[in-house]
Amino acid sequence: MGKIAIVVMSGKDNPPRAMSGLHVAKWIYDARYENGIGDVEVFLFTEGLRVIGDTEGEMAHLVHELIEAGIVVGGCSNQLNSWGLVDEAKSAGIFAEFARDAFSRYAREGYTVMTF
Repeated sequence: MGKIAIVVMSGKDNPPRAMSGLHVAKWIYDARYENGIGDVEVFLFTEGLRVIGDTEGEMAHLVHELIEAGIVVGGCSNQLNSWGLVDEAKSAGIFAEFARDAFSRYAREGYTVMTF
């Protein structure tokens, strides 16, 4: 079965792009069985990570929906620490991981990576 990682690097700087990535993650997840996809993961990086600080925003709401659906959502632990978003990430259910480790894991485990 295939594995897909969607890395969202856009946020308030380019909302349509960020929202596209989050929506694509949900659509792929919803059709994963019929399309032979085993894992769908979202990784928030750079501006994509900042959306969790805006808890009332549409992007943060969609991230919450992804987590509620069962999609693993991760974020760069270094940036979470630097931007003071550790508590928000933890309460939202976002898994903190060094970006280099997540990206290396995607390569080792055969993920197809899409960026938005």
